Formats: sequence, C-alpha cells, structure tokens
Amino acid sequence: AGACLADDMGLGKTVQSLALILSRAPLGPTLVLAPTSVCMNWIDEAQRFAPTLHPQLFGAGDRETVLSALGPFDLLVVSYGLLASETERLTEVSWCTVVADEAQAFKNANTLRSKAVMKLDAPFRMITTGTPIENHLGELWNLFNFINPGLMGSLDQFNNQFARPIENGDAEARTRLKNLIQPFVLRRLKSDVLAELPPRTDIVLTVELSKEESALYEALRREAKSSLEAVESDNQQRM
Repeated sequence: AGACLADDMGLGKTVQSLALILSRAPLGPTLVLAPTSVCMNWIDEAQRFAPTLHPQLFGAGDRETVLSALGPFDLLVVSYGLLASETERLTEVSWCTVVADEAQAFKNANTLRSKAVMKLDAPFRMITTGTPIENHLGELWNLFNFINPGLMGSLDQFNNQFARPIENGDAEARTRLKNLIQPFVLRRLKSDVLAELPPRTDIVLTVELSKEESALYEALRREAKSSLEAVESDNQQRM
C-alpha cells in the first residue's frame, strides 16, 4: 500500500521521505518527482541527511545513459515539467520507490502530467502534500488512485458513493471516506508539535546593489514619488 504524507508546511516532509527512501534504497533506484523550484532542495537535503544515497538531478548530459545506469541507492530527482517530455523513458525503468512531492501538481486526472505519473512502474508510491484537496473531492480520488489504485473504485463509483453525498451534506459518507483513507495518511499540524520545534533562527543578509540595479531602483523611486505628488496635488485641487 502507498502512503500520503500531509504534514503542514515546514515540518520536515522531505526529511521524513528521505528516511523512507533510505530504508528501501537497497532494493533499487528511487524516483522523486518535484516542482522545479524545489528540485535542488531535494539534492541538498539528500546529501546532508542521507549521505549513503546517490542523488542526481535529471536533465543534463546523456539521459538514456543516466537511466540505464541506475541501481540501488540511486536517487533521481525529476521535475514535473521534464516528466511530461520524458514519460516514455521514465516509465521503462523499474523503480523501487516513487515519491511525488507537492503532489497537488497532478490533482487533475485529465491532464497529461497526471496520465504520465500513473504510468510509472514502482511497487511502492508515496505522495507528499499539505493540500490533498484544493477544489473538489475528485482531486483526492486522483491522488489516491496513484498511491493505492482501486482503493476508491472508479471515479464514477467514488462520485456516487462519496463525492456527491458529501457535497450534499451527508455526514455518514464523510465518515466512511475518512475511515477509508485514514490508514494511509500521516498528517501533523504545526499546533500539534509546536512545543517540539526549535526556536526560530533569524539570519539577516545585507545585499549591495550593483550600479545597474541602483540606477533602476532610483528611477522607480522617483517615478513613484512623482506619481504620489501628482495624486496629492489633484486631491488638493478638488478640495
């Protein structure tokens, strides 16, 4: 069975995921799907917290060679954008583990991204997301169809048994859905672990603008000042 790690932001979903990946690493290669903005963070944290893993960012170099050389303890980080264009190659690999970070990125079952994710070959799949539902319950069905295919039946069955009744205020249907997914979801709120969190560390960095940046900043400042003076002058004339 797959799993959904749905902790609040900032509680260490990446580190928890790395602990799971490390426990399964001897069985084969791991694929991590993530937004482009956090791909390098995965590399950095893997090197810091799981030094026995071999993390690498997919994209540069000979991609076919990279994929054919994968083995135990290898961790390949792939952006969702690149997944769409490299679906055929990535689905040919037998992954030991697939972790989809910020999984709301493929919440819509009708998108090419979602269809590509569903084709990945792995005996264990996990998603991390602080927002498993953003718009409607159909998004939850799609995410669980990735980690536990068939658990909620087809989309039509899910809509008939859960989505429509819940939208109409059926408390029993809501309880049944909660009981169905609860064994596969780990969720912590910041309020639950506030006493365990370390004190906040503030780091102040002073940045000196280049000549070009200073010139642009000064031009924008003068423009804003002129606009404000014009508005004040106009208000005074009206009064």
